[in-house]
Amino acid sequence: MTPTALVDLLEALDPLSELPRTGWVLRGVSSPESIAAHSYGVAVAAMAIVDALRAEGASIDGERVLRMALLHDAAEAKTGDIPMPSKTPALADALHAMEASVVGDMLPEPYQALWTEAEAKDTLESRIVKAADKVQMMVKLRVYEKQQRGRLDEFWANPKNERTMGFAFVEQVYAEIRRRAGR
Repeated sequence: MTPTALVDLLEALDPLSELPRTGWVLRGVSSPESIAAHSYGVAVAAMAIVDALRAEGASIDGERVLRMALLHDAAEAKTGDIPMPSKTPALADALHAMEASVVGDMLPEPYQALWTEAEAKDTLESRIVKAADKVQMMVKLRVYEKQQRGRLDEFWANPKNERTMGFAFVEQVYAEIRRRAGR
């Protein structure tokens, strides 16, 4: 990577630090986390999931997981955050095509490949990122509920918000989140 390319990358991704997570805004959470703050939380959750799975004997490329976690929402620097309940199948397909085009324009090649892998969710590492994405969201839900911020019950009712991606450890994490929430 050249110095110019690094500056271009950081400038392209900078809007993520200011863009709020729309799902929280729509449910009345004032001053919600930014997309960049969410991505940081996903990276931390992914790191911990990698460690737990390694302790169970799994062989995982942890650096690849963290790189994907950091870039998984990169396209939202240009598209903004469109929350899952708003996405019909047709809208989801169109949005994915647009995001792929945006990523192609804003990320250098090796990072484009990481974003594409994360989107496909067909490798062990990308499945960890998807699980971490939802774990972070559900922990944030718990935090906002404790702070009595917003109308958030519908998050608990949507089974897609607790995607385990086939990891028993992640199911245990969701059980702990539900226990702490009294659900």
